[in-house]
Formats: sequence, structure tokens, C-alpha cells
Amino acid sequence: MRRALLAATILAAGALAVWWLIPGGAGPATPVAEAPVVPAPPPPLPPIGMVEVGGGAGTVLPVAAPDSRTLSDDGVKAVTAFAESTGTEALLVWHLGALQVEYYGPGTRPFDRLDGQGLGQGLMVLLAGHALQDGTLTDIERPLSTWLPEWAADPRGRITIRHLLEGTSGLDMPPGPPGSDVAAWTLSAPLAAEPGTRFQPSAMETQLLGLALTRAAGKPLARYMADAFWQPLGARAAEIQADAQGVPQLTCCVRATARDWLRLGLLVLDGGTVDNAALVPTRWLDEMLRPTLFSRNEGWRMRFAWPFDRNGPVKAKEPFTEGDMAFLAGEGGQRLYVSKGRELVILRLGAPVADWDESRLPNLVAKSLAPPPPAKRALISRQAGAELPPITKPPPVPAVETVPLAPADERTGETGIAPAPAPDSGNR
Repeated sequence: MRRALLAATILAAGALAVWWLIPGGAGPATPVAEAPVVPAPPPPLPPIGMVEVGGGAGTVLPVAAPDSRTLSDDGVKAVTAFAESTGTEALLVWHLGALQVEYYGPGTRPFDRLDGQGLGQGLMVLLAGHALQDGTLTDIERPLSTWLPEWAADPRGRITIRHLLEGTSGLDMPPGPPGSDVAAWTLSAPLAAEPGTRFQPSAMETQLLGLALTRAAGKPLARYMADAFWQPLGARAAEIQADAQGVPQLTCCVRATARDWLRLGLLVLDGGTVDNAALVPTRWLDEMLRPTLFSRNEGWRMRFAWPFDRNGPVKAKEPFTEGDMAFLAGEGGQRLYVSKGRELVILRLGAPVADWDESRLPNLVAKSLAPPPPAKRALISRQAGAELPPITKPPPVPAVETVPLAPADERTGETGIAPAPAPDSGNR
């Protein structure tokens, strides 16, 4: 009996083993290698968007009563007619401490944020002046590689802040739109000429200035600009375009109210002070208002009425009534004119105007002021008190040579950058 039970047990165990090994049975199948885990691609960076530059409630700008305007009634009508005929969104005239004219086109309100369309370049130069004052920038002669380590071993790293201000960086615009990484797009700008040898101011230079300020401040430019400059200016909130990392795209879309754009002109008029507090050093404004070695009518993103030259860079059909007029020039007629001698600031924003005549609007305003304008003056800077003699024949213009980059083995053997030639000492 025991033998029968033992045999049955052995037979059952054998059958179970066979069944265990049959494919499809309950036994362990041949091990299958697991598919490798492929990490999910990172989410795409958010697109560039508008970022607010914090402001305050906006300090009050005095407005002249109708019976105390310094602009004649006929002058007000003429200025309004000019604004209406040129598709102007906002035209403001400030004279002797008060707003004399504040015109807004159909559909535009005083609190609307308007695109300066190029006036932001002058804003960035003023911001850089404050950055030098508060220590964010230590020296405008330092190379950009100080703040852009990506260019440490690159010829473009030799470009200085001064080159960016003067318009002599030698850079061209990068190909294509900026995409979602503005810093990478900015750093892809190609170098077409030796720094300091080509005079060609461009929005790309203020774009690089904005990136350098962002790196130097260690925070998004919108935040630095709000805390250090925009709020102390007395302005309401504005907006600039920036990517997810806070790097600004300054080649487009700097928006502020018309009154706040006007405040930039008042800052120049008042020697860089706001409520008797220095916001931009006077010596910085003097540099902005001094002709560069390459153009007698252009400074650091500023243009000058004097000397009048029909063939010069300032396209005006008639001489300026106010010879000391200096102005920021945006695209297609976006203008901010300042005459220190007349305590006059004029802002025009609106539709592009083909063949904009630089002297038409400021002369229209100046000739309508009461009392009549005094004799012509030409104060290039606040410190220049003597009148300049009229120019009957413009002085010769120094030649500005565009020096392309040479292969490394032809000129330097290392970086392909040769020392920049000393600029001609004459002005044009």
C-alpha cells in the first residue's frame, strides 16, 4: 500500500513538472527584457510676452489753464491740425513748467500705453546712465565679456558699453526672429566690422545693452528698471517684451503712457534730476548731448538741430527755430524734442509718416509761443554757455572706414581682431 501511494505521488509530481514547463502553462515564461524608459522631452519654453515695468500713481504734471497758455490760440489750432493730418495718437507740448497742449487721437486715452517704436533706445541710454551712478555698471570702457562670459574667447567680447552707446559696435542683426530664448538670439548677432570702426547705430546695440544690464543687475531688466529708474521718475506702470527668464527683447514693443514718455524729455530738460534728486548724472547727459566723432548731428541716441545741413543726417527742409533742439528719434515720426533754452519739450506718437520733416513740428510750436522766440542759439550741452556762430558752409566730414573682419592668419594670428584705428578728430 505504501509503495502504491509513493508511486502515485511520484507520478503526480512528474506530471506537475511537465505541465509547469509547457509553454502557456502557469510556470515562469522566458524572461523578457524591459523596454528602456525614455524620459519625456522638456516642455517648450513659453513664448515671449509683455512684462510689466512697475510704476507708481504717477506724479502730477501741471496743466496750463486756457487763459494762461504760452502757446497762442492760433498755435494750438495749428498743432491740433498737424496732429489730425498725420494720424497722431498723442501730441504733448510742455513749456515753462506746464503742459500747454495735450492732444489724443480718436480711440486713444491718456492712460493708454503707447509703443514708442524706437524711443526705447533713448530710454535704455538714460537707464545705463543711472546704472553707472548706482554702481550696477562700473565702467563703460569694460568689454562686454565682463557680463557675457559666452563671449570670453570671442572677438565680440571686445565690444565695450561705449561702442554700444556710440553706435560703433560693428554688429549686425541676427538672422530670424528671437524665438523663446532671447539671450541666445542676442548672443548670435554676427560681427561685421571691427568694433569702433563703423558708425551704424542700431536697435541691436541697445538690445545688447539691455542684456548686459540684466546680467549686471542680477535680476530681470523690468524689475531693475522699475525699482531703480521708472518709479523714481514718477511714472506709472509701463511694459516691455521679455522671455521666461526675464531677458528683454528691446528691438520691439516698449509701451508707456504719453505723459510718461514726456517725462524722459523733462529729465533731459532738468539736467537728470527729478524733484531735485539726481536720477542720471549731469555728465552723462552732457555725453548724450555731445556730437560723436562720426557725426556732428548725432550723439548717444540723440540728434541735434545744429548745425543745419540739408544733406546731413537730420532731414529737415528748413533750419530749426531753436538751434539747441535735441531729440530722440523713433520710427516714422515718433519724436521727443527738447530745447533747454526755451524750456520746451514736444512729444509726438502715432502712425508712421513717410519723409518726416524734422523741423516742421518743433518750428510750428516754437513760432507760436508767446513772447516770440529770441535770437537763435545753439547750446550743445548744459555747460556750453556761448552761442555758436552760424555755419554757412558745413565743415568737412571725416571719412569713416568700415573695416571687415580679416581671417586670423592674415592679421592677428589669434582672434581675427586687429586694433581699431584711432578715429579722425574732426566732427561732422
